[in-house]
This record gives sequence, structure tokens and C-alpha cells, in this order.
Amino acid sequence: MKNDNLKIRIIGSPGSGKTYTSNILSKELNIKTIDLDSIFWNTSLANNRIKNNYINRDFRLNSILLNDSWIIEGVYISPWTFHTFSEANYILVIKTNKWTQYYRLFKRFFIRKFTNYRPKETLTDFKNLISWSFQYQKDLDNFISNNSYSNKIITIKTSKDLNDFLKLLN
Repeated sequence: MKNDNLKIRIIGSPGSGKTYTSNILSKELNIKTIDLDSIFWNTSLANNRIKNNYINRDFRLNSILLNDSWIIEGVYISPWTFHTFSEANYILVIKTNKWTQYYRLFKRFFIRKFTNYRPKETLTDFKNLISWSFQYQKDLDNFISNNSYSNKIITIKTSKDLNDFLKLLN
């Protein structure tokens, strides 16, 4: 498939490798990648982040969907993102070993805690993220098994799976 009109939606648990995967695909396919966190959250306040209002969020996402090609990554499987799945040519589900995910989340927490990253994360934030990720994985598995997109879903567990997907596109 040519990279024109190629739309890829990437989903997975926190720490699964969504951003890493989207960056590789963006570089290899020369397609801009969008992180849904940058649409969902307003980080313009120096030490805080708040949810964008739904009008702003939906406008920004719909503007991106008008592009001929895109790579959109994020954990979101809620109604405001459902059209990203229906419009995507491929839905990549990133499934990483849970211990690898927890290691990555722990590493991310320390980087954000002890650098100039804003907003600062607390130990409570980290604990809540780990707890939330347990439930999220169940919700993601349920979403994958109960939708009409099964012909678009490709599960990526290893770098070999990602390389095989890239070969599929050539």
C-alpha cells in the first residue's frame, strides 16, 4: 500500500511502546504522528495539566482526521475517539509483557520526578497509573474482542511483528 491515504491507529496500555512504535512508523513511512494526550490535555499551565474542553478536543481531532494520512496513538477507547478506529486502515494493538510495561512506567516516573518535566508526578500519580493500567488492559481486551474492526487489527508484540507490518506496507 502506498503511504498516500494511509491511516494507522495505535493503541495499547501505558508503557506498552505506543510512542516508540509511532515514531518508528512515522520515520519509515514519512507520515506525521499525533499523540492523543496532546489533544486530550491542556498543558499550557506551567505546573498543571487539565483536560481540554470537549469542543476544543473534538475540533482538534477532527482537523487531524481530515488529513490524507496520519498515525494516531494513545490509550483512549472512548466515544470521542471511536471515529479514529473506523477511519483507520490499520489498528495496531501494542501488547507488551506486563513486567516490561511496569519497568517503563517506573523509569518514566523517575525521569519526570527528578527532571524539569512539568507537571511533576507524585508517587500517588504513579500508584494510580499502575492501578488504572490493570483495569485498562481488561477494557482494551474487551474492546478488541467486541468491535467490528477485527479485519483491521494487527497485534504487535515484538520488533519482528513491527518489521513484518512495515513489510506488509511495501
